[in-house]
Amino acid sequence: MADKIADQVKILWQNKSLDELQAIANRTDPSIWSTETEVQAAREIIMERTNEKVTINKAINISQNLPTAEKREDSDVESMRKEKDWFIVIKDENDVKCFYNKEEIDSTLRANILSGKHRKNNKVEIHSKTNEGKWNKTDSTLLEFAKSHFKLRILYQPVWGHAISGLQWGAGVGIILKFLDTFIGLAIIDPTLAVLFLVAIGVCFIPRIGMIGVAIFIFFMIKFSNVNVNFFFMVIGAALAGASLGCLPGMAIGGIIGLSRKQSLARAMDASAEPQGILLKAVLLPLIGGIALFVFYFFVFNPWLVDLLQ
Repeated sequence: MADKIADQVKILWQNKSLDELQAIANRTDPSIWSTETEVQAAREIIMERTNEKVTINKAINISQNLPTAEKREDSDVESMRKEKDWFIVIKDENDVKCFYNKEEIDSTLRANILSGKHRKNNKVEIHSKTNEGKWNKTDSTLLEFAKSHFKLRILYQPVWGHAISGLQWGAGVGIILKFLDTFIGLAIIDPTLAVLFLVAIGVCFIPRIGMIGVAIFIFFMIKFSNVNVNFFFMVIGAALAGASLGCLPGMAIGGIIGLSRKQSLARAMDASAEPQGILLKAVLLPLIGGIALFVFYFFVFNPWLVDLLQ
């Protein structure tokens, strides 16, 4: 009986227009077929065929009147370039391109990762505008891209992500403390030296000054201050010492925080478990290395430097 209904529907599909097929599908008079069950089945089949026809007609209209998918994607990229200086493009699991600007990375993109819309191996296109106005495009995977953004990285690597963040914070805090230590030491010897040291630090933060600009500034500083001291080498040395002393302890602290928060943090649906040696890698080795550097600096390097200056 079902085959007979199917045959009847095929005949209707060949001979009736789209409007007539829709009218048949909406009829309530079961007299066309022998039973109500057969009528209902016929309606479902007709509706399915009708929907297919509508879909085909829409596809024909799209192909005739709209750009191709590739052209539409290029148009979307060009529109974003007019509005933003930086954005990324990610294809979701349905092969639909999603656009995110800087403000949406830690919010919208993070939420979409948690919902499973994006997977760690999805391709990411990073579009960035240079100071000269040129656009650069680099390709990556979502997992690699997430490593540059703390709130995304901890979705995949909660402990290691905290450890790397701690390393960066530790280096920054170490540099600030070493600058402060050097400034106080110079102020005790000669307040003028301390002021010039601060000026040298400030010049380093002038955007796009370049090495030539730094060299010119060094020349005039030495000429007019009557102090034969290269403060920029002093700034670089203090920064390196501070970063070296602060990065490993900061990494250990970050690793401890990551371990303590690991169970309560949200994870991406396709996140892999971190390796078993993460405690050693993120906490114990940085802690031991940090202690060793402090011992070396205060008991070996510092006394040697004092003797050298004297």
